[in-house]
Amino acid sequence: MHMFERHITSLRSQALAVLAANQARAADQSLGLSDRKAATFNIEEVQAMLAILDCMNPNMQPKEAQQIAARIRAVLEAPHGVEPVRVACF
Repeated sequence: MHMFERHITSLRSQALAVLAANQARAADQSLGLSDRKAATFNIEEVQAMLAILDCMNPNMQPKEAQQIAARIRAVLEAPHGVEPVRVACF
């Protein structure tokens, strides 16, 4: 496996771990409503990031890489409570 593919696989693994943790928090009735809502929002963010990672490939053209970087910035810079940008592969 190439270094790029290892990095993407590592990022996906980390994102899946964050997704699982937030799913557990969202379902935890012992937490307050605001905490469960925050976990639900985090789930949406992680799902958006996973969709972006699924679009990445080692033979990406510079324009594709720039578009994906812009999508990642949009997800990371969105104000809390705003639904993340949904992505589709090119």
